[in-house]
Amino acid sequence: MLEARRLQIFSAVAERGSFTAAAEALFMTHSAVSQQMALLERQLGVPLMIRGPRGIELTESGKILAERSTGLLGTIANIEREMLDLKASHSFVRLGAFPTAGADLIPKVVSEYRKRFPGTKIVLRSAHASDMATSLRDGSIHLGLVWDYDFMPRSVPADIERLHLTDDPLCVLVPADHPVAGESEVELRELAGEDWVVRSHTPPYDESFTTLCRLAGFEPRIGFVTEDYLSTQGLVAAGIGIGLAPRLALVAQRPDVVAVSIAGPSPRRRIAAVRLLNTGHPQAAQDMLDVLRDVSTTDAEAV
Repeated sequence: MLEARRLQIFSAVAERGSFTAAAEALFMTHSAVSQQMALLERQLGVPLMIRGPRGIELTESGKILAERSTGLLGTIANIEREMLDLKASHSFVRLGAFPTAGADLIPKVVSEYRKRFPGTKIVLRSAHASDMATSLRDGSIHLGLVWDYDFMPRSVPADIERLHLTDDPLCVLVPADHPVAGESEVELRELAGEDWVVRSHTPPYDESFTTLCRLAGFEPRIGFVTEDYLSTQGLVAAGIGIGLAPRLALVAQRPDVVAVSIAGPSPRRRIAAVRLLNTGHPQAAQDMLDVLRDVSTTDAEAV
């Protein structure tokens, strides 16, 4: 009989493309993952993957098992989650969100949700988009909050539903005495000769700023890389360079930094909710989705 845990390990290998990446995600050793995959292939009697120096490639049998396993593990996680919620004395909604959402969007969402549904407990988890699918499947969260760029769309697994919430335009950050500070908008290519302060991102967006500039027709001159938008503003104010930030990330905008819109079809950060596809969702999760939509719309209109 197939074991759910073994299928979970196989799904992690299939999704991440290597034993090493799956082992890190599951807090296992490489050898333990390899051993479990060998036992699974022996149990089923068919090869599931081709092992290579750069990872693994699924066979046709492996692709079929990966597809079936995703649905099955999602169903099991839903059952476990529903039983836990029934056991609890009150309803839960579990929301996963990208870290920077905690600066502005999440506090507003939590406040509004508590006003509407005071009897439901909110459990927040900080998670990157690459971890959302696993968290949804294992029941750690009901909903996830993710973002991507319109010029570099992020794909989602077949069993995950992506629900668009709002578009968040990027803008240029300049010191208050910069020549374009008084303009309502500026074309990105007009800034080709500037030094830039760039916020770092994890893959696949570690080269997103360079990609955006190349699409605008120039190679950027990066003067400094920082970890958050608040320090980006500080460095821009100090004259280290000019920067780029989504509008919704400027909740505490410095008075000596001006945000200028980008002319033309402005590049955007797209914010979305994700959840398991084709499965039942608790009412508390649907309520949370409604609040996310309402708050995101209100924020976008206020920008």
